[in-house]
Amino acid sequence: MKKTLVAFVLALFTAPSFAGQCDFTPDKDKFAFSFTAYGFPDKSYDVKDNTFTDYELSSESGKLLNAGIVIKTASVDTTADKRNWDRSGEWPDATLHLRNQNIVTGLFKAFANGDTISAKIKGIDEKEITLSVTMNDVTKEVAMPYVVEDGLLKAKGTFDIMDFDAQKAWTQFNNICSSSWHQGKTWTDIDIAFSVPVQEKGCQ
Repeated sequence: MKKTLVAFVLALFTAPSFAGQCDFTPDKDKFAFSFTAYGFPDKSYDVKDNTFTDYELSSESGKLLNAGIVIKTASVDTTADKRNWDRSGEWPDATLHLRNQNIVTGLFKAFANGDTISAKIKGIDEKEITLSVTMNDVTKEVAMPYVVEDGLLKAKGTFDIMDFDAQKAWTQFNNICSSSWHQGKTWTDIDIAFSVPVQEKGCQ
């Protein structure tokens, strides 16, 4: 019985730790992020590579873990994806500007403290980053699986905007977008992604 107990204790200390943290030092000057949104009943209208141009990064330790970002929502920029509805051409610049303004005035302005969105990396294990996102005075965690290839960390995740108590704001935004832009359907799930070069010291 004693040998069995000793063996069990040794196994606990020598087994791989799957709940540990991973140590990455990012190059914040090369940080990039984007989001993808969807319209049309069949979800075929996707607008990719959207971003925000005004944001502030922070990390007291210089590490990726506990690093944060504060985004100014008025700086939303959807001009990277100019494809029109049927992909037969591109939207004119005036339409792209209107799309940006619809997001700001139709959605973010209806949020509590809607001038900013903030996020913080709360955990990193061998496969997934846990991102804590705060908007509309609600904080939720978003799981972001990631890979590191040639020193570049790339993470992707998805959240549903309705999880942030956004019914009132979304109704207003939906009235603008669905009737005029999205054939009656604007999807509430948003894909998010970020990439950053990192120095890696492994996971414990």
